[in-house]
Amino acid sequence: MNARRPVLRPPANRLYAIVDTGLFGSEVEAVTSAVGTLLDCGVRWIQLRAKGVPDLAAWRLAEAVGQAFEEASGADRGEDAALLWINDNAAIAAALASGGRVGLHLGQHDVPPAVARLSLPSACPIGRSTHGREQAEEAESDPAVDALAIGPVFGTTTKERPDPVVGLAGVAEAREVTSKPLIGIGGIDAEDAPRVIEAGADAVAVVSALDPAGLAASCRLLLRALA
Repeated sequence: MNARRPVLRPPANRLYAIVDTGLFGSEVEAVTSAVGTLLDCGVRWIQLRAKGVPDLAAWRLAEAVGQAFEEASGADRGEDAALLWINDNAAIAAALASGGRVGLHLGQHDVPPAVARLSLPSACPIGRSTHGREQAEEAESDPAVDALAIGPVFGTTTKERPDPVVGLAGVAEAREVTSKPLIGIGGIDAEDAPRVIEAGADAVAVVSALDPAGLAASCRLLLRALA
């Protein structure tokens, strides 16, 4: 199955936007509107993070986001096609992936990638959170993993119990041990984003740098910084 999986390419504009219900709320209209705005701005990788949302509500939210995503990017089939990442929930990712371009992102305490891979279509990529060189090496050697995130690069307030900051040196170390798409994450804003790329990341994942009250403007600021 792994041999038939397409090689995952990082987004050309280097931005990975995370729509976190802790920031945007969990109302379907608000979240789908945010995803639509990000796609309109040209974001290619978008993650839905719905931590703490009850299972049924999380499924309904993901289903609506997946439908909105497909409607907004339905004709987009190139190498840099938009990709919707589902955070943590392998069952939701498997259900949505059967109908579109969906990936699954797993943390260190989620189901192992090899187990999640058993329930996913072959074309569905898996991303893996890493927090240091050893975990990055493990993700690099795991055939079930297609991309890895390294962080937190800087201090972050979007997680209740964040891992220790790895800094730009941690990004550089992860780059040394992996050839897979590498995403820097954690406390990154428009000012810091270019430094994370210079340290070796292929893209930067942002959460709090996205302003729900001015989403398009904050997104374009990030894209200009990464251009």
